[in-house]
Amino acid sequence: MGMTITEKIMAKQSGRDKVVPGELVWVDVESVMTMDYLGKTCFDKFRSLGKTEVFDKSKVICVSDHLVPPPNQKFATMLNEWREVVKKHDIEYFYDLGRQGIAHQIMVEQGHVLPGTISIGTDSHANTYGAAGAVGNAVGVTDAAVAMATGKAWFRIPEAVKFHITGEWQPWVMAKDLSLHIMGMMHWNGHLIYKTLEFTGPAIESLDMAGRMTLCNMTVDLGAKNGIIAPDQITADYLKDVAKGDWEMINSDEDARYEAVYEIDVTDLVPTVALPDKLDDTVTVDQLKGTKFNKAFVGTCTNGRLEDLAMLAKILKDKQIHRDVNMIVVPASQTVYLDALRAGHIETLIMAGAAVDTPSCAACAGIHTGVAGDGDIVLSAGNRNMKGRMGSKNAQIYLTSPAVVAASAITGEITDPRTISI
Repeated sequence: MGMTITEKIMAKQSGRDKVVPGELVWVDVESVMTMDYLGKTCFDKFRSLGKTEVFDKSKVICVSDHLVPPPNQKFATMLNEWREVVKKHDIEYFYDLGRQGIAHQIMVEQGHVLPGTISIGTDSHANTYGAAGAVGNAVGVTDAAVAMATGKAWFRIPEAVKFHITGEWQPWVMAKDLSLHIMGMMHWNGHLIYKTLEFTGPAIESLDMAGRMTLCNMTVDLGAKNGIIAPDQITADYLKDVAKGDWEMINSDEDARYEAVYEIDVTDLVPTVALPDKLDDTVTVDQLKGTKFNKAFVGTCTNGRLEDLAMLAKILKDKQIHRDVNMIVVPASQTVYLDALRAGHIETLIMAGAAVDTPSCAACAGIHTGVAGDGDIVLSAGNRNMKGRMGSKNAQIYLTSPAVVAASAITGEITDPRTISI
């Protein structure tokens, strides 16, 4: 019996020839990420272990993303304390205000995640790293502190579930639609908790890195341990000039064992929306035709990449956002922001009436930059829509793709992007 890609990575990084689901392994980690609002606590835990030097100053990655720019005095003070801690430990890669971005975007974009390795972070959406053919996983500050001290972490080998994706991507249908379709198909029923979700098939092979990051990003919201896509030429091209180390192609064996295999043909996939409060309560966009909303939000570690902003610009070019809609767009990193500026996307969005803010987690965390108030109805291209996620518990959040957000922003009601003339 062969191994899945996740099992191969776990075996390699624990010095074993083979692993099987259920085994506990002590693995080498390629990188450890922590960010502003948990960073100081993480380093406090690290020092409580009697350590003063991290295992590798180039592999402990520190990012300011949730609190920048600081919206109040409390967070400004927290950021100052965070900066002093990072400086004290002489961390090589510190992405602070001015060089910042959402941590998971930074980790992949800047080459801190490598195929065939394991990277962990103190934020739930570290599953995103699977887009680069790595095992990405969220950990608590104690596990992160141990990894910072030793370069190692422990894992239980997860059972594997495969999603084999075939067919041709249709215009205006995005990876986010596939992710939401899978949410509605699988539901939050415990079946996928602590599983590795592996995406394969020709439709995945044709997907760009942005789409792959979206898919792997949201696997945590199904309860999965990690999501992963085997590296290929698209991965290699993406990492060519940024990879912070050597890596190799790795794939699942043909005779690898899966607990379940699901087949999805994207040819039949249509723009999809998750209804307020529940990620797995999904419907096709046509079922919500005419539903009014007053706030639009595009950004986050799920959909704040250049390709997402390009989709917005394509739909909004020479058009105006509805007078009853306030639209906020937040690029996922300074690199994305700059690339979007150079491509003309930011100008297009501003001319259409969107507000563009500096890269951060922004309203996704319900902290600042467009938080929802009482009575707000938000159409978001983020990753979560539970009550209070973006601010007020008396707000409603519909979750969808950047294409649906852009088309709907023009009309002031939820709109199928396939009906908008470009």
